Amino acid sequence: MGNSEFLERIQQYAVRIGKKGDEELYGSGTLFLVSNRKKVCILTAAHVVYPLIEKIEKKELEICLTCKDNKNNSHYIIVDNPRCIGIHSQYKESNNNGENEFFNDLALIDIPWKSWMDDMKGFQFVSGKSGVEIKGYGFPLSLNEEREKKQANLFSGMECLSGMIEFENIGRLAVKYDVHAGSDIERECIMEGYSGTGLFSLEEYGICYRGLVSCSRGDRAAGYTMWATDAGKITELITENDIEIECPESFELYRKLVADEFPEYKKNSKRNWNRMTNELIKNQKITPKDFEGQTKSAFLCEGERKLCAEFWKGKLKELVVMYGIQEIVCEELIEPIMQLPSVFGGKTVNLKFLCTEYKAECILGKMIADGQFAKDGEYRNNMILLVNSPKGHDNHMVMIPRADCRGIMANIADASTCTEELSELAENILDEEQKSAEFDIIKGAMEKCNIAAFGSGRLMDVLKKDTVEKMKSKWNEFLVELWEV
Repeated sequence: MGNSEFLERIQQYAVRIGKKGDEELYGSGTLFLVSNRKKVCILTAAHVVYPLIEKIEKKELEICLTCKDNKNNSHYIIVDNPRCIGIHSQYKESNNNGENEFFNDLALIDIPWKSWMDDMKGFQFVSGKSGVEIKGYGFPLSLNEEREKKQANLFSGMECLSGMIEFENIGRLAVKYDVHAGSDIERECIMEGYSGTGLFSLEEYGICYRGLVSCSRGDRAAGYTMWATDAGKITELITENDIEIECPESFELYRKLVADEFPEYKKNSKRNWNRMTNELIKNQKITPKDFEGQTKSAFLCEGERKLCAEFWKGKLKELVVMYGIQEIVCEELIEPIMQLPSVFGGKTVNLKFLCTEYKAECILGKMIADGQFAKDGEYRNNMILLVNSPKGHDNHMVMIPRADCRGIMANIADASTCTEELSELAENILDEEQKSAEFDIIKGAMEKCNIAAFGSGRLMDVLKKDTVEKMKSKWNEFLVELWEV
């Protein structure tokens, strides 16, 4: 995606929040399609809409939300019910000194779905990180009078806000933003109207919503810097408002996105991909809903998995390899059991799909610490972890063979100070007679575990082969390397 397309897309997300009738400006927001044709919200700053709730309740005010579609047509949505507005539960309008600190400065407005939203494309929620460049379109008060000019409309006052994330702190992002050269406008005036503006970054894997404009940071001497509410808070707000994010209806979008990853000269590989995905999607009727349980993993993820294109792209790649290459029947794709190459004597292992921001080499330690190898835990010995991540992430091409996993397990055991606790945490790795044994025996058992892990980028190495036979050969070679000790 080029920069021009990125800017066009984020303009379509921009929403002007004003007063019905006289078009008085309150702030800005972002159009968020929770579930296609069903649920839509406007994300904005709590301080923009919080003072309006009582007036709406008393029928003294109606809010006008101005949006536009991908054909540049304006659309108006009226909000006259305060129940449509959800404020983050921990938002505090002021501290004990009566000063507004804007913590958890986040709200949503529940709006009806409209047919013009059909063509809108989504974005991912990703927490802000230092050094990330961001852009967002909002409606600064300084440009509000542009709407009054001849042949103008409410979008005439829209302007792009650019900057860079300096750091994250307690759910807020410190953002250094740009101003026009020679500007003598007070920064508080610049911020007016921009409040609630969605801040986006363009990544290799798509458009990421990083947060929204909250308030100025520090005093004037600090320069043009502001606080933004981090995107990680979105999930909290959605949960508080009992909004259930649905899985996508189909893998079709993700089939197309992965197809675009094949180099132009890999036409046969691309044809094979389309043929195999068509078999799964259209003939076998496989849908994302079938794998909803895997979106609820306790492992760290900076976004909402149900809304994440990278999650579903990785899942579809796995399904194609399992079904088309490993030849696992559809009914067993949710928890696939793979037969390893013949050199391992027909041994079978469980394949576990895991999408997380944790570095791959830290995952086993996290599993042990969280009791996920304990008696009632989800994970067991004899498994291969498929660690899903976007291109450019440390995990993308990682490979941790069985031998290295054994070394990691030995280090985890060495760090333990309680044999009984270690035995309980690693129960699903130990044989029955080892569960109440001495430390050296437990450590020895963990050193002989049958676990390996690899990044989802390795799947493309297989899928880029020109024929299914070559794919199978490459996949078997990879498994041999992965499982060797």
